[in-house]
Amino acid sequence: MENQINMPNNNLEQAPLNAPANSDEKSKFPFCESVTAWIMFALGFVFTHFAFKYAGGVWGGIFWFLSGIAGAVFVKAKKLSVSKGHIAVFVIAELFSLSPFFCANVFINFLSACFVFLLDFYLLITISGAEIFGRHFVLDALQAVFVRPFMNFAKAFPAAFSVFSGKKRAKNVLFVLLGLLLAVPLTLAAVGLLMSSDDVFSGFMLNIIESLPHISFSIIPEIIFAIPVALYMSGALYSAEKTAPSYTMGEPEYRILPPIAGYVAVTPVCVFYLFYIGIQISRIFNSSLNTPSKLSDFARNGFFELVIIAVINLGVIVLMQTFTKRLNDDKKPKALKIYTVLLCLCTLGIITTALVKMIMYISALGMTPLRIYTSWFMILLAIIFVIIIVMQFKDFCCWKAIFISFAAMFAILCFGDIDGQIARYNIATYQSGAIEELDTDAFSELGYSALAPAVRLKESGYSSHDLDDYLKMMKRTDNYDDKFAYFSVPRLIGQIELYK
Repeated sequence: MENQINMPNNNLEQAPLNAPANSDEKSKFPFCESVTAWIMFALGFVFTHFAFKYAGGVWGGIFWFLSGIAGAVFVKAKKLSVSKGHIAVFVIAELFSLSPFFCANVFINFLSACFVFLLDFYLLITISGAEIFGRHFVLDALQAVFVRPFMNFAKAFPAAFSVFSGKKRAKNVLFVLLGLLLAVPLTLAAVGLLMSSDDVFSGFMLNIIESLPHISFSIIPEIIFAIPVALYMSGALYSAEKTAPSYTMGEPEYRILPPIAGYVAVTPVCVFYLFYIGIQISRIFNSSLNTPSKLSDFARNGFFELVIIAVINLGVIVLMQTFTKRLNDDKKPKALKIYTVLLCLCTLGIITTALVKMIMYISALGMTPLRIYTSWFMILLAIIFVIIIVMQFKDFCCWKAIFISFAAMFAILCFGDIDGQIARYNIATYQSGAIEELDTDAFSELGYSALAPAVRLKESGYSSHDLDDYLKMMKRTDNYDDKFAYFSVPRLIGQIELYK
């Protein structure tokens, strides 16, 4: 009897006090992770079947917008800590995902998608504890894109199927599938009767049916490719709960370049830059550039070489700031600051001369996308060099200032209908007599954005074979392109002008 009382109860020892009565009812994964896995699989299919197929169209914007919303819901469900900075970056990413609705330029929309992709994944690592646009922004961004999504890459599979674990949950899923199965014949019968009773409703339903994508064997590889996309995206979301990597605050080990070596290497270049800037200034004010042909030749010659020089100088500054040995507590030597400022000022002078030459070029021959986008890039570089100069006198995080500047400049490209502005500017300057010839053949490069200005130009009495060919081409393109996948405000305005 006594032995029976003292015998341990193995069942009680193995089961904790707070364990549920039936362990089968408890899923290994939280419900939000299971639902997130299925949502990511659905979004992966949207990417492979729609966004990838109609590259640069609104499906890409829809994909990234919904991905951002799904990520926000996951973070909310997990009760992860977010700040006002996180919310601001999230709002900016969502706004740029809408770029395809306002921009008809496929390349700009592709760049916008890349920007949103980087912001969304970088946002997740900052929620994990990394400083937003902090000192180690580049390392954090690389971690967010190339490392953390693969830390939980295969987790989506068990998380997705865990929704079926547990008797109660499995029964609910079974009942949902049964309800959907019963709804199919009931819905088909009801819709068939309604279509028979009213011609308008019948036509409406037929249009919907015709607009639905046709199922074919090509959907199989799209589904297969959607799986790694979903695993990558869900892996990035699951990693938001893992603490971001930390970095030492002392002087990095890679600062190995003796300061004097960097200064000697940069000095001759700065001297030649100053000579070049002086010569360019004298040529700009030279009275010999008094004809359009001479002006355009001078403005066109060497512009893109100057762009390359500005990019190289930026790289040199980054290398100097990164690898040059510093004083105690990782403070910059005064000579390093002086040479950095000198190189920045020389580059700003080169950028200024290049922009002046481009303005002269545009005034003589008009705008083109290449001229405008290159000028945009030069202005962005100038802003970055100004930020670098300010950094030498005031200690602050440059990445945050660069991000704000880039976002503001990039918004001009995405939402400013730049291609349409180019067409309108060229037409206006030609009609005013500022330029002698209107290159209507270049309208084809501007796509739908030039359609409305071209139609108005035709209505004003202007006639040319190139303009007629462009309008015929745009009619064919408009009939061929998917009306929804390639919808944009410039295209809509052009359609209204074309078919009125």
